[in-house]
Amino acid sequence: MIRLLPILLVLSACAPVPPTDAPATVLIASGGIETDTAGRCFARTAPRTRVDIVDRVEQVAPARRDAAGTIIDPPVFRTVSEPTARTVGEGTRFEAVCPPVLTNEAFVQSLQRALLIRRAYDGPISGVYDPATRAAVQQLQRNGDLDSPVLSVATARDLGIFAQARP
Repeated sequence: MIRLLPILLVLSACAPVPPTDAPATVLIASGGIETDTAGRCFARTAPRTRVDIVDRVEQVAPARRDAAGTIIDPPVFRTVSEPTARTVGEGTRFEAVCPPVLTNEAFVQSLQRALLIRRAYDGPISGVYDPATRAAVQQLQRNGDLDSPVLSVATARDLGIFAQARP
């Protein structure tokens, strides 16, 4: 049996790698943003949550018995209902503005001005994709059914700060 162990280890190293859920075109996946072979970036919204009400029965008082073991008073139970949240699915995948663009000061300033004009942002035009800018982007995208602080290409085009594809 001990002589077979090295052979089994070698054979297990030759086993095929199980497939992943990521698309085959993904080159880089870090921080929730994936980059494909064409250089486009993709992100996901937070997964939806489902709240279920779960009932459980718990004993409040045990049964009372006499000296002979006969039940005098039955046990008392109550039903407790508790909400439990669980995630459903993986969230919506969308094309996002790649992180190097979001570190470009001029681009972020244009984004902040566009958000300011639409009254979605009231912070300074700093050129930094800071938490206030992320919150404004998320609020603006939430109105369009995309709940994410990551700027989507569609939102950037709607704001007029990203190149439009020619028809």
